[in-house]
Amino acid sequence: MMRIATVIVLTLLIIPFVQASSESSWTQEFESGYISTKPLIVEDSVYVRISGFWTGEERPFVAAFELETGNEIWRYASQTSLQHDMTPLLYIEKGVGTCGEWDDLLLVGWADGKITAHSPVNGSIIWQNQTEVDVIGISGKMGFEADRLIVPTRTGLSTFCLADGTELLDIDTGNIGWRNGVTITEEGYVFGDESGYLHEVDRNGIVSSTFLGEGKIRHAPLDTRHGLFVHLQTSGGSTMYLNGSIIGNAGHSPAIPIFYGDRIYAATSDEWISILCDEQGCAIDSTESFQSNGELALHIVDSEVELWAPSNTPSGGWGVFNQTSLIRMETTMFDTYGTAAPGFGNDVVALGNDAGILFVTHQFTTESPTKTSDTDVIGTIHYVSILVLFVLTCFSFAHQDWRQMARLGSTFLLVLALVVVPELSLKLAEKTSSEGEAEWNDSWPEEWKGTQIILFEIDGEEHVIGGLESQDTVYELTLVACEALDITAEIEQQYLGAYLVSFNGSVGDGWEFTINGKWIPVGMTEAQLDEASIVEWRPV
Repeated sequence: MMRIATVIVLTLLIIPFVQASSESSWTQEFESGYISTKPLIVEDSVYVRISGFWTGEERPFVAAFELETGNEIWRYASQTSLQHDMTPLLYIEKGVGTCGEWDDLLLVGWADGKITAHSPVNGSIIWQNQTEVDVIGISGKMGFEADRLIVPTRTGLSTFCLADGTELLDIDTGNIGWRNGVTITEEGYVFGDESGYLHEVDRNGIVSSTFLGEGKIRHAPLDTRHGLFVHLQTSGGSTMYLNGSIIGNAGHSPAIPIFYGDRIYAATSDEWISILCDEQGCAIDSTESFQSNGELALHIVDSEVELWAPSNTPSGGWGVFNQTSLIRMETTMFDTYGTAAPGFGNDVVALGNDAGILFVTHQFTTESPTKTSDTDVIGTIHYVSILVLFVLTCFSFAHQDWRQMARLGSTFLLVLALVVVPELSLKLAEKTSSEGEAEWNDSWPEEWKGTQIILFEIDGEEHVIGGLESQDTVYELTLVACEALDITAEIEQQYLGAYLVSFNGSVGDGWEFTINGKWIPVGMTEAQLDEASIVEWRPV
């Protein structure tokens, strides 16, 4: 009887400790795809979209979760989008305008050009419409003004009535865009394209275009008191423009910049940048070595400005900056490549990465994570007390009977496992879309055995080569093999890294690679090879 009472006491001591841990954070690991846009926290819900290049039965989707528990509320999958969906989610509260009345809406732009407006409560579609498609459709940040949704399309811009989705304006610039978000100004709407043009559209649909330079505009231009800021991606790095004039050059693959107060914050594969805008104009104030190629996020803590930048590196994490420098790194046990900005709300932060893991926690503070908070001290004391009590109890029973101590210990460990294991079971899995090893083809020359082999399936015909000098990554091997096989490869440097557009002009619905028969959840510049890897490039 005393043994049972002791176990109960120990269990009661453990449960508050474990519950405190479980209530402070939760994790959702998605089996396929990755999170490349900011999760949205609205009231007591978290909304997230899962992106990727899709084959088989898998499809991109948007899902809603309870903020406190992580329980899934609803999920909507697109059955028609197969490319990488990178348009940030947009939440619009209910309202009324000249074209009608609407309830709260969650707006989603898809890579197949479709717009869907969902009920945030259950995910049902309120209305939908279609925009222009040129290989892909919508990929940039949307906006809204009064009673209309503003959408940067693949070839221009469209506006829609929020009440029923009726298209109100359709602009075609003749140039294609990628990640070309739209900005709403006093004069109208502004967006860029892949040819370095900045387009301004007034509310009557009249377009004026300005050529900045050879390069790609892959973010919504920033509207400052000194004019429009654009971070142009170029073949040699990137160039920053303000009101059409160059104010500085920076590294490759620029992130999506943000503007707050009197500062513009930007980042590239090489550095984080703070630009100060004063009465005279805007100029680079400080830089710091850092690699971030996705979305940046603003977080105000006790009137102090924090800028969060995902570290797009194998070790991942999030750099937290003040107005001029890095003040700390925030890390989790799930860190890897990341391009999505964190979502903030209700004293909670929601983090997503390229491994498809959503991590929601209350634990991040403005203190350095190396410091021990008061909560950690209390938790440590609680945990030590449990162990001390357990040891003393074991000695007490051991004094009477060693077998009694063994039974007590087994019971205690069982209870501990039942309570704790659910919290420990979350882990970062090595995700693959196919299992097994790529097989050696008997038609290949014997001298290729033990060397790197790469195969391209182009328009139904296979091109294969082996015996080349070993390369470290899929990207390097692809370039060497294409040169040897006289295959023309079109590769773009995007903020996610190098992106394969076409082989011999063949674009299709996209391309994907496998290594030894397995899909690898990183880009081709990061995908590592050994001396006998078999790489296969096939159309999606």
